[in-house]
Amino acid sequence: MKKTKVLSILTAAMITVSSVATYALWDTVTVDSRKNTVTMRNPVTVSDSTTDQSISADASTLNPASVTATGKVKFTVDNSDDVAKKLTLKETIEASEPLLESTDYTIEFSGDGVVGNTDSSVTNGAEEYTYTITFTDSGLQKMKTNSNTCTVKVTATLS
Repeated sequence: MKKTKVLSILTAAMITVSSVATYALWDTVTVDSRKNTVTMRNPVTVSDSTTDQSISADASTLNPASVTATGKVKFTVDNSDDVAKKLTLKETIEASEPLLESTDYTIEFSGDGVVGNTDSSVTNGAEEYTYTITFTDSGLQKMKTNSNTCTVKVTATLS
């Protein structure tokens, strides 16, 4: 064997021995951190607390061009940390087929803090809203095929 090859092998062996000997048994080379507790805020929820209603919309004339009906919805908001700032209301009205806003009806929401379909004064607790629907002739025609009835559902979305 050549001297250079023997020298290379001895050098590699010395590097390996010195690397292993760098850490002694009493050295601490790994440590765990202390446990930290993560606390989440309270969840924000909205739930329906509307009571069943039978809403009637009677026209005072024969063959009216429009008919108005009024109902109420009530939602309970759990917002104890005041995270949610507003509640958006969106209606769905169906007869034998869905009714389209502005073509088949118009709707107006009212209640504390409501502008348009948004309540910007959401609190923690009960939120009650009144809605007034004015059905147009095309909406009344769609309801005719459904025994002159429709269903109204209001969806509340917190943001």
